[in-house]
Amino acid sequence: MDFDPDNIEALNVTLSKVIEGRGIALDMIAAAQNVIPFAAAFCVVNRIDQPPVYLCDTYREGSPKEAVQRYIDSTYLLNPLYNAFLAGLQPGLHRMIDLAPDNWQIFADPSEVVFEQKEEIGFRTRGWPENLQELALTVDFPNGMMGEISLARPSELGGFSPEMVARLQPFYPLFATAFRHLWARNSDAAATPIERRPPLDDFAVGILSPREAEIVQLILKGHSSLSISLTLEIALPTVKTHRKNAYAKLGISTQQQLLNTFLQWQETVIRGR
Repeated sequence: MDFDPDNIEALNVTLSKVIEGRGIALDMIAAAQNVIPFAAAFCVVNRIDQPPVYLCDTYREGSPKEAVQRYIDSTYLLNPLYNAFLAGLQPGLHRMIDLAPDNWQIFADPSEVVFEQKEEIGFRTRGWPENLQELALTVDFPNGMMGEISLARPSELGGFSPEMVARLQPFYPLFATAFRHLWARNSDAAATPIERRPPLDDFAVGILSPREAEIVQLILKGHSSLSISLTLEIALPTVKTHRKNAYAKLGISTQQQLLNTFLQWQETVIRGR
């Protein structure tokens, strides 16, 4: 695969600046632009059961940039990459569409997300530009955290093909080194007191049976009934029965109501601390 020598030199110079302590998170995004094209990007550090630490983004001012902050505050909980991170995602390059559950569906409060099947994972945070595909460069950090540089490219331009991922892959070690050096200098941000959000595992404890709770958690992560059946290795009719019983116990009848109930429960727990 051929590379423009000038672009490779620019990438090396930019990431070297970050490693030496003279660069910032935006420089890592600029370095990636020398290898593959993308429209916008953001950089965060993911943490277990806590909102991501925001480092930077290149989204347009106005609704797109506000949507990034809305993601940081709440909708990260629904994100396939964040849930893959909680499940032990290995560091590397990951296309978002490869991480989403099969038959991905979302059913969220319209004040937070917009449900659209044409989107790569079936929804987008309200205000986020439409029809973008994402490629995440993830790096493992101490204390179970994971750095993420998320690149976005319009679907009509083909998103991120396997060939584009392969083009970025040889430079992954250098990006990972630069990101680790940057975080080591700025990791005090992770110690900032925050409102810790209760995990999915605690939702409806004492109301649902263990199996019902397990199924509800998978629904909230975007799994279809078929995906739940395959994941838990139980019959599809059994999944539907547990789902129906769980909804009845929670006093709801739709997936949107389930998500709203979950978010309201989280806010109640936080206020009660």
